[in-house]
Amino acid sequence: MTEAFVVDIGGTKTTAALVGKVNSDIKVLNKTSFSTFSNPVDEIKKINEIYLTCKNTDCLTLSLPGKWNSEGVLNESYFLKSWIDYPFIKNLVSSIGIKKYIFETDVICGALGEYYSRGCKGKSMLYLNLGTGIGAAYIDQNGQPFKPSKSPGLRLQKLLYPYDDELFPAVDLISGGMLGEISGFQSVETLFDEYKNGNVKAIDVISKSQLQLASWLINLFYLFGPDLIVLNGGLVQNFEVVAEEAIDIAKEEIGDEIEILPSLLNDLAPVYGAYVNLMTN
Repeated sequence: MTEAFVVDIGGTKTTAALVGKVNSDIKVLNKTSFSTFSNPVDEIKKINEIYLTCKNTDCLTLSLPGKWNSEGVLNESYFLKSWIDYPFIKNLVSSIGIKKYIFETDVICGALGEYYSRGCKGKSMLYLNLGTGIGAAYIDQNGQPFKPSKSPGLRLQKLLYPYDDELFPAVDLISGGMLGEISGFQSVETLFDEYKNGNVKAIDVISKSQLQLASWLINLFYLFGPDLIVLNGGLVQNFEVVAEEAIDIAKEEIGDEIEILPSLLNDLAPVYGAYVNLMTN
């Protein structure tokens, strides 16, 4: 069994795990989660501590948020501002003393995890992760992620639409971080609870979120023509709040040509996918 130390870093939470493969099944042998540190030095220190408790492997694979360059330096992030331009990968690898390593975006890792866990070989899949941040990834019929050579593809947070002679974010209400700021509620969880309780303001905000998500399900379906769409992330864990109505709206346009499903793996999708990324590269 090939084991790997997997680290999935998110805008709010990091998961570090020892992952292996038994026969054809990926197994998480142990895992630890903690709040992502705003200081990358503290993050490295914590990851190092966890690695020392499960040092059964010399392979490291990472799932990373934001836009990173080929040297493992974060160039752009909405949530990890103090990480920008810090040589995180170089310093992490040096700290834990590991030689074999690989890294990829969290959304591509999440998509790979879902794709292989579902046995989608021979089919294409579009994966949307609606969490603190937002992203999408497309996996083709050969199990390969869509990766343009010049910049990361499908960066949904960069999408804009014109309104009153200005450009506005096109996905602000389907990103947990932005939705929390815009809605005026104490948290997204409070917003969801108020929506379920019939609060008129909450219903108005969520209705706009549903419409926004529906529009991108339609647009991305017509752009990529996937065989399957999978939704993941904290914003759709309560599937009936945002996702179900958005899917119903989308299917008024695209019909029943495609299944749009919730994640099988939830927050473990990028952990599984980071392992797949290591094993297939």
